[in-house]
Amino acid sequence: MSDYSMDISGRIGLSDYSNIFDYLNIIEKDDNFIIKIDKNNRGDIDMINSMLQDNKFIINYTQYDDFGNYYISANKASLKK
Repeated sequence: MSDYSMDISGRIGLSDYSNIFDYLNIIEKDDNFIIKIDKNNRGDIDMINSMLQDNKFIINYTQYDDFGNYYISANKASLKK
């Protein structure tokens, strides 16, 4: 089991979404993944959550910190055989 994190700050463009998608494919089942989204990127939260769900991630929890930054904790779901 590995631990991964992603810190998203600044504006997210189309090429950034492609890079995020590529990063999601590195993470394997049972790996821990935490994403921090800067308070200035609130418009991207729904898109990031959608990308996680589309890539078979289970979102364990989401929360805002005292500074307005958004955190997502997720794991990749097991593939059913």
